[in-house]
Amino acid sequence: MSREAHGRRAFMRRTGAALALGGIGATGGCLGVITGSEPAEFSANLASVPDSTLESTGFEEYRVEPLEITREFEVAGQTREVVVTNQLAQYDKAAEVFGERLRASLFVALSTPAVEIAGRTFNPVGDLSTRELAQRMLTRYDDVQNLSQEGEDTVPVLGTDTTVGLFTADATVAQNVTTEVTLHVAEAVRSGPDFVVAVGAYPSMLSDQGDDVRTMLRAVDHDGGG
Repeated sequence: MSREAHGRRAFMRRTGAALALGGIGATGGCLGVITGSEPAEFSANLASVPDSTLESTGFEEYRVEPLEITREFEVAGQTREVVVTNQLAQYDKAAEVFGERLRASLFVALSTPAVEIAGRTFNPVGDLSTRELAQRMLTRYDDVQNLSQEGEDTVPVLGTDTTVGLFTADATVAQNVTTEVTLHVAEAVRSGPDFVVAVGAYPSMLSDQGDDVRTMLRAVDHDGGG
């Protein structure tokens, strides 16, 4: 496996999966108002970044795909199944790190259904701080450690001024290549029936890529918004 391929597996793929799993990890609270024997299904609309923004920032599409999560809960002595379909869009960017050409920078946009029933929203992601989002994302695997919050920023995401936490961590970006990375973690933004969470990350030595991440954040589009 090439260093570039390993970097995608170790850092990008698992980052996106961890975001998706962390987004809808507590749907059990909604089951008291769900009745019926069929699975309760909730699906998000895609959040993505336009091609024009990718071209201007140098990011490229890595993968865009649905991520289905199924959970079973016991309600009134009966087992009930809830199926949640998140939408994940991942982008990456090549850079030179320690003399190696790696796809070490990433941007992730995750849309997850709000799970709104009778006027109540049960997806916990809408109430999480940027640090809580970062911790949920990073504590699910061993490739990123030593998370530290360095401050915060405000960036418009989907037309809403959004708090973006700035963090550093030590990450394995390729086989035998570990470096400090900077992460921009945006609070969840409500857009139509979904929440949208966006995260950008890059080696801290490439500090100029922060502007590109902010450009990506401002450009996120959601099919179900408005």
